[in-house]
Amino acid sequence: AAAVYHDDMYVDTGHSLATARAIRGLRTWVTDEFEHDGVRAGGPRVLDRLLALSRDEL
Repeated sequence: AAAVYHDDMYVDTGHSLATARAIRGLRTWVTDEFEHDGVRAGGPRVLDRLLALSRDEL
């Protein structure tokens, strides 16, 4: 699973989504709740969401 930050100031959203599409089975979480530092800023919440996506719980 991968987080794609809609308003990321360093990585273009389109590039992130194109890369994600190239990886078979990768599930993405597109969010504007966080910016480039989502794991640092939202730690457990972000990681819990990504783990749930990877386990097909969402």
